[in-house]
Amino acid sequence: MDDKLNRMQLQIDKHASQIAKLFSKIDDTNKCIVKINTSLLQIKWGVYGAIMFYISTQIGVMEALGVII
Repeated sequence: MDDKLNRMQLQIDKHASQIAKLFSKIDDTNKCIVKINTSLLQIKWGVYGAIMFYISTQIGVMEALGVII
């Protein structure tokens, strides 16, 4: 009976360790997703800025402001 109890305790300890590792990997994955999201936002706003710069240089600053407003 003690042998069975010891094996069950070892299994529980092993599972607890594996669960802790999985949660750690989930946290790492979430951090990576946040970094990817930040990079995509920077790209998006960079594209918007490039479009606005192109419009303002092609039709002039005052005309571009008149189109926007």
